[in-house]
Amino acid sequence: MSVPDTRPAAAAVVTVGTELVSGIAVDTNTAEISLALARAGVDVHEAVSIGDDVGLLADTLRRLVETFDLVVVTGGLGPTHDDITREAACEALGLGCTPDEAVLQRLRSMTFAHSDARAREQLLTQADILEGARILPAVKGTAPGQVVPTPRGSLVLLPGPPREMRPLLASLVEEIAGSAPEPFVLRTSGMTESDVQLVASDVLADREDIRLTVLAKLGDVRVILFGRGAEAAQLREAGETIAARLGDAVYSTDGSTLPETVLSHARARGATIALAESCTGGMVAAALTDIPGASDVFAGGIVSYADIVKASVLGVPEPVLERFGAVSEEVARAMAEGARAIMAATHAVAITGIAGPGGGTTEKPVGPVWFAIATRAGTTAFVRALRGDRDSVRERATVTALDTLRRALEL
Repeated sequence: MSVPDTRPAAAAVVTVGTELVSGIAVDTNTAEISLALARAGVDVHEAVSIGDDVGLLADTLRRLVETFDLVVVTGGLGPTHDDITREAACEALGLGCTPDEAVLQRLRSMTFAHSDARAREQLLTQADILEGARILPAVKGTAPGQVVPTPRGSLVLLPGPPREMRPLLASLVEEIAGSAPEPFVLRTSGMTESDVQLVASDVLADREDIRLTVLAKLGDVRVILFGRGAEAAQLREAGETIAARLGDAVYSTDGSTLPETVLSHARARGATIALAESCTGGMVAAALTDIPGASDVFAGGIVSYADIVKASVLGVPEPVLERFGAVSEEVARAMAEGARAIMAATHAVAITGIAGPGGGTTEKPVGPVWFAIATRAGTTAFVRALRGDRDSVRERATVTALDTLRRALEL
């Protein structure tokens, strides 16, 4: 039996494994599955992780299949003693489980390297298929997926390792997607998550056919619109209205990341980029060079962590360093101008601050970070009070530097 022709109205995701609930491993499957289902027009209303306990998992599945149209389970389909998902699913649905001959043949062809007879037998348990289930053949790994009919819809069993799970998830989503339009995504920088959400919610106040999700990282907020009856053109129209309200905080409506947008703007304008980083320690350069082809517009960066490097490499005058200190407008300006001159770039950004947890003083506490950008038109500088721990300050500073470049390149 296949997944129902009509898209399920509601779904639940279950991840199985003691390693997940004990903190030994991090569950990434839930986010990946939920987003994939949302793109297919299916809302995930509940997500739960269960340890390797047959009774607890069976009870959980019994409740979920009575509540939701689609229940997706990952993990516990392998050949070891703690792979209990098939057993729990049989118990929850009151179904039998028998080996599938085609899957058995495939597994037998893969077990020749195992000299221990017990290991071979354990591998073959992956051929056990629930009564009435449709098999999703394994693309990577050995465990196949299964689609089991339930009174409300379907119970889907997928392997736990992400590389094995993804191709089976993709085939499942393709079946249930129907005509659901691709979500419209716009990305912003320089506004808080709550401010972005309020603007988007105001635009969509009377739109029951569009669902809004706002996802935020430090300094970078995404607005995602899912169609709940709206067509692709209506999603785009609503998204463009939100973008117009948000103004220059929006840097992308085509899925491009902030570093990708910066590089794209630089190419379009024949610009080149240089960096002088202190407290970010090369994080801005790393973000840009993570993008293939960055070398055509990114000249390079200098990590001038110590004052002697600021002075001897970037040419920051020592009297300026002595008088104003490394974390100052004057030094930030000199760093940007020095980087631009050294690398003959059209645009150079400098970052200098105190990321913490130590190093702050009463006059210059942890958090304030100075930014400067030097262009043919001159040099400007500004300070931001960036909150959080050391990692947060550095990440926020990286995003701020990239957004500063983006805005300058849009002029």
